[in-house]
Amino acid sequence: MLKHNFDKIDRYLTATKQYWHYNAFMLNDYPTFSGNSALINFLHRIDDNKLLNYQKNPASLYPLLKQFIPELLNINDPLFDINNNNLTHDLDMPFWLKKGIKGRKWIQIDRFSNSIDETLPVLEWCAGKGHLGRLIHYKTKNEISAVEWNAELCNQGLALAQQQSILQPFFVANVLLGEGNQLLNKEQHVVALHACGDLHVHLINGVKKALTEKVTISPCCYHLTEHDSYQAVSSYALQQSQLLSSITLSKQDLKLAVTQQSTSGERQTQLNDQEVWWRLSFDCLQKALLKTEDYLTVPSFPKTLLSNNFRDFAEWVKAYKQLDIELPADLSMYLVQGKVRFNRLRRGELVSQFFRRSLELWLVYDRALSLQEAGYQVNISIFCDANITPRNLLIQASR
Repeated sequence: MLKHNFDKIDRYLTATKQYWHYNAFMLNDYPTFSGNSALINFLHRIDDNKLLNYQKNPASLYPLLKQFIPELLNINDPLFDINNNNLTHDLDMPFWLKKGIKGRKWIQIDRFSNSIDETLPVLEWCAGKGHLGRLIHYKTKNEISAVEWNAELCNQGLALAQQQSILQPFFVANVLLGEGNQLLNKEQHVVALHACGDLHVHLINGVKKALTEKVTISPCCYHLTEHDSYQAVSSYALQQSQLLSSITLSKQDLKLAVTQQSTSGERQTQLNDQEVWWRLSFDCLQKALLKTEDYLTVPSFPKTLLSNNFRDFAEWVKAYKQLDIELPADLSMYLVQGKVRFNRLRRGELVSQFFRRSLELWLVYDRALSLQEAGYQVNISIFCDANITPRNLLIQASR
């Protein structure tokens, strides 16, 4: 069944790759969408009010896009259906278990913990302060331990465990360097809630070697990898994927799978939009001053810069990138140019948003197939509603 579902999504993404496989930041205009000029004209005519409505209610946009993209599937198409776990939320947990955990995060932890229903010792991978492990222990009385690279988080987690009279050893380890592999063994259930990118891939490879009895993972941030392009996790995807044989999946492609921000508040959405606008504006600036057509990547920066003005942001990028340029006295022209590109980017995303879930499912099936190839019985499900976290897919594997 895993192979069957993977194949169907693989064929769909291959057939539609011209509508999602591009880097909008590197474009000065709309994507070409393989010459679909009618689609581009439709997007260009969308005003700001309709844009906001379509972003919030993509279902209302689907029948309109379907006219221009006949092969487009609705985001609610049965191809993307995944079984729900028990999504009920335990409201009667003692207050001390929730200490220091925000509302949505608490619900994620609570619903993830409902998937642990046996007595095996539990190791929490990339545990942070170990909140998930302590809740699992409270519900099941299982023996728990935690591995985390940040020593300060380990110390804080250990202090919380001691306050709650819970035995929870913490191990400081960089799992990307294999330092956590010695903690993996056969009679064990390893759990990882939103371990990013290579962190959960290292776990999958580690449990396969250790023959660990059970593993439960909610993957996240597939683009956070040391590789420049996607490396298939399963042999099946490597050998059978039509998608991988036709294109190279970039980090930008992988980022598309996790760009949904359904839990962001209005203020955070505004800051995200401002950041994208300023990044594009600076790109217009550097292209004009350096007389180049090459896009300049800008790394993560202190978000306090967004509270200042565009000149401060531009000066920071200039210094960080060590650019030999003199900023003009008037930068307003570049802000206008950046806004034009921003508006085109957001309208292009109205199309690409329909491929986020299918791409994420493709990535999750690849990971599930890797575990199946190693002799595991594997199940993929949803552990919480998308309004709690869009990253709500769960891989459960047992030997």
